[in-house]
Amino acid sequence: GPLPSTSRGEGGAGSDLDLLASEVPSDTLATVMLLRNRFPASLPMCPLVVASHIYSIVSDRTSVDRQLEELNRNKKIQIIRLASDRVDYGIVLWADYTSLVNSCKEGKGKEWQDLLDWFVNRLVQRVTHCYVDDCELEKELRSFLRARGGDVGLHGDWVKRLVQSGLITRRMSVHGGYWFSVPNLGIFVKSLRAGRKRLAGILKRRKRCEILQWDLEKMKLPKTTLGMQYQLRDAIGSGLFEQIETTCGPLLRLANKTEKL
Repeated sequence: GPLPSTSRGEGGAGSDLDLLASEVPSDTLATVMLLRNRFPASLPMCPLVVASHIYSIVSDRTSVDRQLEELNRNKKIQIIRLASDRVDYGIVLWADYTSLVNSCKEGKGKEWQDLLDWFVNRLVQRVTHCYVDDCELEKELRSFLRARGGDVGLHGDWVKRLVQSGLITRRMSVHGGYWFSVPNLGIFVKSLRAGRKRLAGILKRRKRCEILQWDLEKMKLPKTTLGMQYQLRDAIGSGLFEQIETTCGPLLRLANKTEKL
C-alpha cells in the first residue's frame, strides 16, 4: 500500500503523493507526472521517475507495466534502463527527453545537430523498446548518413559520440546493442544504490531484520543518498522491504537478507 504521510522535516515530499492511491489508482501517466516533480533538484540531470515509486503507490504492478509499455510505444514517455545490478527502470516524460536531447546540440556543429534530430525523431521515436540492437542502429545510421551525403564508413564514430554524450550505453548482454540513456545517470544510480545499502544495513542490525516504519522515518540518511522519503518509497516499491500492517503501524521487514545490492 501507499506510504502514510509522515514526511515531516523533508519538505513535505510525501503528503501529496500519499493522496495518489485514492486520486489516480489507474492513471499511470498522471502518477509519473506527479512523481517527476519530486525528483531531487540537486541532481544535475533530466528528471526521471523510478518504476519502484509507481509500484509503491499503484498496487496492480501488472497493470502499471502494461500502461508503461503502451505509453513508451506512444512516446508519451521514454523508458530508461538504470545501470544497476537489479533490473531497475526509470521513466522520463517525452517532453523532458526531447528537451534533453536538444540541449546536447548547444555549441555544436550542424552535422551533430542533424544527427541528434535523427536520433530522437527517427530512431528513438520508432523503437518501441528501451534499447536498440547493433544491426538496427547501424542500418538506420548508415541510411541517415547516406541521405545527407555523409561518409557512411564513419557510422562507428557517430555511435561513439552518442555514447560519450550519455544518450546511449552499451548493453552488456549476449545480444549486444545499446540502452537508451540520459547524461549523468550514473550519479543518480550511485545515490539510489547507496541509499538501498544503508536502509538494508539498518534492518540487518535489527532483531528479525524488521523495524516500525515510524521509527525508521525518524532517522536521517547521509547526503550521498536521495533522502529518507525517496529511498523508503523505492525500498517498498522495489520489494527490498515487505510492508506489514500491525496495531502499532506499518512494520518493515527486509525481504531478502542475502540479496546483493
